[in-house]
Amino acid sequence: MNASNSAPRHPIRVVAQRTGLTPATIRAWERRYAAVSPSRSDGGRRLYSDREVERLGMLRQLTEAGRPISMVAPLSDDAARELLLEDRTSAPAPATPENGARPSSVVDRAYAQMLERDAGGLERTLWLAAVSSGSKVFLDEIVRPLLVRMGEAWASGNVDPGREHLASDVIDGVLARIAGPSRASEGPGLVVATLPGERHGLGARLLSAAATVEGWRVSYLGTDLPATDIATMAVGVGARAVAISVVGDERLAETLHSLAALRELLAPNVEIWVGGRSADLLDVERLPRGVRVLNGLEHLRLA
Repeated sequence: MNASNSAPRHPIRVVAQRTGLTPATIRAWERRYAAVSPSRSDGGRRLYSDREVERLGMLRQLTEAGRPISMVAPLSDDAARELLLEDRTSAPAPATPENGARPSSVVDRAYAQMLERDAGGLERTLWLAAVSSGSKVFLDEIVRPLLVRMGEAWASGNVDPGREHLASDVIDGVLARIAGPSRASEGPGLVVATLPGERHGLGARLLSAAATVEGWRVSYLGTDLPATDIATMAVGVGARAVAISVVGDERLAETLHSLAALRELLAPNVEIWVGGRSADLLDVERLPRGVRVLNGLEHLRLA
């Protein structure tokens, strides 16, 4: 084996981006199934070799074919390659492959499938896009623009509630799969929720998935929650930050009141972030000190 292939040099964020796995999943596969054995830097951070990055990518593909990780983790690299080759040669080629498709074309296809009420096709399009493009591109360049387009169409009356709800359920399920293992993460704590009266949860789901990809230990609480419940969870999990999604624009005054209450309940060092379609409509001069409006998902990137 080439020495450079076994040299530990990739931090977990790089590995997650290259393999499409979340940092939480990588840690779980390491801890529970000994899928890889990374080295540690002088500061205690995991470092992975080229070989381990390749191995994790193969294991991801094998599990997505339907095998449990407990079955494929013990395989040698050569055995994993052979099994993956067998899958590729025996599987029929997809009729409309997502691999290599531009994000904008995936958004167009997904939007069209929403209009056609094609839930199965929409789920397939989104999941294949997540696998082929990687989590960051998928969340930033596909899901986020798709949600914006759906929201604008719904607000203008160009999409009926049935189609919007069908697509929302599918997207929510895909995002939940991406963010699902987050509780096993060892990263900083982040609580994600919406405030009373806000029943649209997709923005919060998107933020949860993006934060999970970046290594946050996410606690997604759901929608329509009082500030006291959110603060209690934040204290209980030792959260570094609380993220609130604001989509509707009918209760902005009440949202400001709830944010002020939440700020009073949290320690000063716990940040509060506000995102979502209507976050920019909040009166920034009335926002409590220590509450920040997010512009996109970039703020989630851990240093």
